[in-house]
Amino acid sequence: MDLMNYLQKNKERYLDDAAHFAADNRGDEVILAKIRANVFDIFMQTGDKTDNVLEYLQAKWKKEKTLAEEHGDDAIAAIEQIKLETLHEIQQEVSLHG
Repeated sequence: MDLMNYLQKNKERYLDDAAHFAADNRGDEVILAKIRANVFDIFMQTGDKTDNVLEYLQAKWKKEKTLAEEHGDDAIAAIEQIKLETLHEIQQEVSLHG
């Protein structure tokens, strides 16, 4: 599977998960699934699937997580952690596609 197909498939998977969670009134899970879908979408929209994009996003989200933690904003810190975990998932796939 090529990288764009991988990204699109996983974005759709997380959006499907969000819809199922919404049907079950599982609001927190809806939010997490949508965040993950958005990370895939952001990466797809960059048009440049290089390590530079990955490094930029990782640095940005790590900084935002640190700032949230410093200000005691656990909700934002958790969101940034989900973004970083999802980005790591994408990084692993990018490394497979060289």
